[in-house]
Amino acid sequence: MPRVSSLAAAGPSPGPAVARGNARGRASRARLLEAAAVCFGRDGYAGTRISDIAAEAGMSPAGFYRHFPDKQALLFQALAEPLAALLAATGPLTEHQEIDADAVRARNTEFFAVYAAHRRVLRVLREVAALHEEGLEDTWLSVRRGFVDRIAVWLHSLARAGRLHTADVDVLADALGGVLEQLAYTRLGLARTEPSAAQIETMGRVSAEIWVAALTRAGN
Repeated sequence: MPRVSSLAAAGPSPGPAVARGNARGRASRARLLEAAAVCFGRDGYAGTRISDIAAEAGMSPAGFYRHFPDKQALLFQALAEPLAALLAATGPLTEHQEIDADAVRARNTEFFAVYAAHRRVLRVLREVAALHEEGLEDTWLSVRRGFVDRIAVWLHSLARAGRLHTADVDVLADALGGVLEQLAYTRLGLARTEPSAAQIETMGRVSAEIWVAALTRAGN
């Protein structure tokens, strides 16, 4: 399964006519990526047509095909940067060999802030997994695995340091990741208005309280 860092490589490649070094071509691709985020977020993946994306970008469908072979290829490209940023913000906290509530809160808040900045396109990956379209379900599972693995790295380091006592470290990592994932999707991805900084801070604090309570109990 593809990892987040190689998500672009996991999807279909851009059309052969794309001139990556051409400034005009790069600008057109950027407009299509921005248009995709708008259309996917507004209409969902299944409800978005290539003609919709092209129109949002101020281009013709023929212009779209000069840069991408199909809608799925564009989705992979549109997700690559946001997912890389989200993975970087996922709480491995490997520099901490203890359960530091302030560090957990800060890292979880960063995760929600990154999700909020890209919320329209990030929510789409979860939704398209339910369509069972070839390639998309496996991509979602791989993305989630990469993000949960980062949490598991930290939990295993806590266990080695004697701060965590459980035989189910990987399941615990999955559960903690699910707290972030579900809050982000329901409170940010599905929100009808732009989330405020105060909302993001609250989500970071509350999720940290859940994490620390679970980890403290597992540490006894």
